[in-house]
Amino acid sequence: MPKTELSEEAARIKQYKNLARHEEHQFQDMRRRRNESSVEIRKQKGADLMMKRRNQLVDDDEEGELSDLDLKATPGAPGTVTTRLTNEEIIKILSNNPTLEQMRQCFEALRRSLSRSKNPPVDEVIKSGLVNALVEALKVEDDKVRFEAAWALTNVVSGTSEQTVAAVEAGATLPLIELTQSPNPGLAEQALWAVANIAGDSAQLRDYVIQCSGVEALMALVDRLDTLDVSCARTLAWAFSNMCRHKNPHAPLPVLERLSKGLAKLIAHSDKQVRQDACWAVSYLTDGPDEQITLAKTSGVLPHVLKFLSDSDAMVAPALRVLGNMSTGNDELTQCVVDLNTLDEIIPLSERSKSTTVVKECCWLISNIIAGTNSQIQAVIDAGIMPFIIEVLRSGDFKCQFEASWAVANLAQGGTAAQILTLLQDNAIPALCSALKQSNIDLLNNALETLYALLNTVATCCPERLDEVREAVEENDGLDHLERLQESESDKVCMNSLVYSFNSYSTVSSLLE
Repeated sequence: MPKTELSEEAARIKQYKNLARHEEHQFQDMRRRRNESSVEIRKQKGADLMMKRRNQLVDDDEEGELSDLDLKATPGAPGTVTTRLTNEEIIKILSNNPTLEQMRQCFEALRRSLSRSKNPPVDEVIKSGLVNALVEALKVEDDKVRFEAAWALTNVVSGTSEQTVAAVEAGATLPLIELTQSPNPGLAEQALWAVANIAGDSAQLRDYVIQCSGVEALMALVDRLDTLDVSCARTLAWAFSNMCRHKNPHAPLPVLERLSKGLAKLIAHSDKQVRQDACWAVSYLTDGPDEQITLAKTSGVLPHVLKFLSDSDAMVAPALRVLGNMSTGNDELTQCVVDLNTLDEIIPLSERSKSTTVVKECCWLISNIIAGTNSQIQAVIDAGIMPFIIEVLRSGDFKCQFEASWAVANLAQGGTAAQILTLLQDNAIPALCSALKQSNIDLLNNALETLYALLNTVATCCPERLDEVREAVEENDGLDHLERLQESESDKVCMNSLVYSFNSYSTVSSLLE
């Protein structure tokens, strides 16, 4: 190959439509959080990760030497230089009863133009009508022709939704799905790549892939996972993640159930990239109602997910998302997270990782568990996690503080008196008073509600400690912050501040004497 040509492995990393690694997407999409009374579900929205990949192996000025993938598809093919052809020349040749060799040359030339690293002429190819020719080429009984066509179509459907739809409307989906079962490994993988791009475009096209028996094709590949090379296994895991990704709407539950069984095999694969993409797929699968979350439990993936917490941050990210999603489910599903001994991993993980997103997700996970039963709250306390949460609330990154504020607020709202009093034992008042300096309404109210619950629990259960509480609030400028909040322009904060500062509760009133 010319020196300017990217290696296959390096190129694969760059060949993804809307390139956005999973870790860039970490924790950005919709979240759900329970509280004890199940009254409120908070959602945090962000940009959806659009996972499409381009198969890009040539630069604009390269001659057309056969790539490794060409050679994989056509064993023994010579590495000769391919003549460049314009779209018009390709159309002319294909319109005049071409020989097999002419078809090979035409579709390779077309594939190479669509594989350019800069400004691939996808729209020009669509407007010229050559997408229809590519679809017809998938049916030619020659692996070289079909491989070039599948590769070219992969890059068409790695573009915009409009470009993807153009290929789908030309009839590309069904023959591509059929080719995923080809005995030629290079051809099968390339077809799988294209199908994954189509499924990754939208929920509607994912459903069309399902309609065209795409799930059956994926499961057939999983059934012979041990025979697939690593490259194909990686593409397969990524295809599964695209099938599980879209939420508006989710894939039908029976489909997700079948996919979950395949994920149970993929997540145990020897290759780390396969395991990582499979874990992300499980995270998308569990980002939904309890019926979907339950699939992670019944499929047997959770023990593998837990092991990933001891791995690199790239593996920790999807694992934390899965466990966090599990904890947004009902109490039984949340208990699964506790029973895995997940809580024992939180402190070592937070100490080992330097990622603020990992800390944030740990706090999110803990806040959801604390939103559960009293025994689940106690499990968090017994694991020694609350001092960590309180320290994050005091000195962490804002997003981490935000999640930590929900953890302490959920404890204050749903815990027993003894559990609430552990906040005092863990020196939470300085952190709560410091949180009153923040401008975020939810964080402020979480801190106010927690202080309110803590003060009144002290008054009820151990009034002899009121002086201690008063001194702690005063020493940490809590009264000054409360007075400032009374001037807040937010009706919600002002109301809470006034209620908590000047209501009839003698405990709070005594602090303001």
